[in-house]
Amino acid sequence: MIVDIPAIVRVLGDAAVDYIVVGAVAANIHGSARTTLDIDVVYSRTAANVERHTAALSPYQPYLRGAPPGLPFTFDPATVNRGLNFTLTT
Repeated sequence: MIVDIPAIVRVLGDAAVDYIVVGAVAANIHGSARTTLDIDVVYSRTAANVERHTAALSPYQPYLRGAPPGLPFTFDPATVNRGLNFTLTT
């Protein structure tokens, strides 16, 4: 699967989510030749930002990457506030 990184940046930017890009994408921006098939972000965990973050991504039905199909998962502020790291697929 090819990840549309500019589209993800637009979605988060249009929603005014406070975040930074880290990992291989950030390294690419700084000239690294390393390839990646995903984007890693660190977002501000303020209540308002978590609301914007989950609202921005919810239309894309985020689901836990590698989780068995049908596993109950709701991507909402309460879930995000209870966790720290989420590896999602959309």
